[in-house]
Amino acid sequence: MRSSFYPRLINGPFGDPALYVRLAHRGQALLFDCGDLRNLTTRELLKIRAVFISHAHIDHLIGFDVLLRQCLCRSQGLMLVGPEGILARLGSRLAGYTWNLTAGYPLTLTVREWTGTQVREQVFRACQGFQPETERHWDCPDGVLFQTPYCQVQGVALQHGDIPSLAFVLQEPVHIAIRKEELLRRGYLPGPWLTRFKDMLLAPPTADVRVAVPLQSGDMAWVGLRDLRARIASTERGMKIAYVTDVSPIPANYRRIVRLARDAHLLVIEATFAHRDLERARLRNHLTAHLAGRLGRLAGVARLQVFHHSPRYQHSPELLAEEACNAFQAGD
Repeated sequence: MRSSFYPRLINGPFGDPALYVRLAHRGQALLFDCGDLRNLTTRELLKIRAVFISHAHIDHLIGFDVLLRQCLCRSQGLMLVGPEGILARLGSRLAGYTWNLTAGYPLTLTVREWTGTQVREQVFRACQGFQPETERHWDCPDGVLFQTPYCQVQGVALQHGDIPSLAFVLQEPVHIAIRKEELLRRGYLPGPWLTRFKDMLLAPPTADVRVAVPLQSGDMAWVGLRDLRARIASTERGMKIAYVTDVSPIPANYRRIVRLARDAHLLVIEATFAHRDLERARLRNHLTAHLAGRLGRLAGVARLQVFHHSPRYQHSPELLAEEACNAFQAGD
C-alpha cells in the first residue's frame, strides 16, 4: 500500500505535542495538537485544514497564535476541534487581540467542541473581528468530528486526572490503489487527474460517467468510470492512524485506547515515564513506555511511535523508545 497519510512529530519525542499529517496529492494537512509550531514552514502551516486538540494544557495549544497569524490572509477556512470548554478558551484567545485592520481579510475559523455526546460549533470571521456567531449544535454519540469523502477523524474521551483528554483516529474509508503497470500499458499519462478519479469513486454512486484521461501521445481519451476502475484501480482497507496523549494509567482508559486503535497502521502514543517510575506516572496522570507498547500490542497495530517523553530522561534518550518497543514486540 502506498501511503495516503504522511505523519510527522514536528518537535520530536521530547518537544511539545504536535503531529502533522500531510494528505497525499491534496495540498492539505491535518494537525493533532497544537504545541510549538516554529519547526513548520509557512508553506506547511498554510496547508493545515483542521486542528484536533486533545486538551487545553499550554504545551498542547501554545502554537495556536502562530498558526492564526500565518493563516489570516488565506481564503480557505480553518477548523479547530477540541474537548468541552474549547469554544470559550479559543474565543477568549481571539478576543485578546485588536482586530481593527482585518475588515477585508477572508479567513473563517470554525471551532467545534465535543462534549462526548454532542458537538457545539461556532464560526469566527476575521472580517468581523472574530466576533462569535450564533452557536450550532447536534448530537454526536459516535465521536465522528470531521469528515470528507477521503478521510474522517473520530474522537474518544479519555481521562487525564480530573479533565478529559481526547484521543483521535484518522482513517480512510477505503484505500484506492492505482496499478501503474496498467497506466503504462494503456498509454495513460499519470497526473492530477488520478486524484479526481479517486474522488469520483468515493462519491455516492451515480449513472456511469466518462472520465477525461490524458494520453502519453498528447491526446485525450474518454473512458467510462466503471471501465476505468476495472482497468487501473484496486481497493483495500483504508489507512488508519491513532493518536493518544495525556491519559491516566487506569483500566478504563486502556480499554478505550485498544478499541480506538484496533488494527491501526500506526499508533502515535505518549510514553512519558519509564515503567520503573509507575507511581510517578500515576501521580502525573500519564502512561509509561511499557504501557504504551503493551496497548499497541493489544490493539494489534502495525507500527508504534512513542512521544511526549518527560525531560527527566534526556540523559538516556533511547530508554523510553526501547522500553515501549520491548513491550510491543515481546508482550508481558
